[in-house]
Amino acid sequence: MSIGLKIKKILIDLGFSVKTLANQIGVSRSYLTLIENGERRLPKRLIGNLAKALSLPGETIYEWYFEQELSEVGITDKKSYELIQEILKMTPKEKESLMRVLKDEKIAASPSKK
Repeated sequence: MSIGLKIKKILIDLGFSVKTLANQIGVSRSYLTLIENGERRLPKRLIGNLAKALSLPGETIYEWYFEQELSEVGITDKKSYELIQEILKMTPKEKESLMRVLKDEKIAASPSKK
């Protein structure tokens, strides 16, 4: 489930409006709607504010963010599920290092444009 869908579900469960949450995390209602609809990614800088506003541990929101990052580098298939679960147990610093390596590998594997 995408970050946007997770946020929508929690908003419904808490009875919050998009506008209320947007104000609490410091973004516009329209920007939060774009995140909810998967048209914008959740910026890392909003992890703490979102966790606080939704009364969730920061680690939970960071996991959502990391899942978003994994999806962006193409790790979405079911075979990778167990690997992703192990990755989610890593420290934030270890996860960031891994993402740098994966992004570098994806760029290196991309066909060069001539």
